[in-house]
Amino acid sequence: MANRTVHAVMHIGWVEDGTGGYRGQMAVLVKPNGLFGALCMAAIKPFRYVGVYPALFRAIGRAWQANARDGNAAARPGSEEGAARTT
Repeated sequence: MANRTVHAVMHIGWVEDGTGGYRGQMAVLVKPNGLFGALCMAAIKPFRYVGVYPALFRAIGRAWQANARDGNAAARPGSEEGAARTT
């Protein structure tokens, strides 16, 4: 995408996850376009650090913890999920 303020490229690809499978990964690269773009990027930077990034990291942390709880429950001896995965 390109407009008056930025040139942006989004890349979506499959990345090996270390367990023989793959997971989706996205990256967005942004380059300010001229002085107006640099000013716009500078203007929104505080909002990214105060609002966007903390909310994003909290959501990722909750998902990570939920995944860890689910994985730990499945690995406990005697749990139905653990038994189903080992047989």
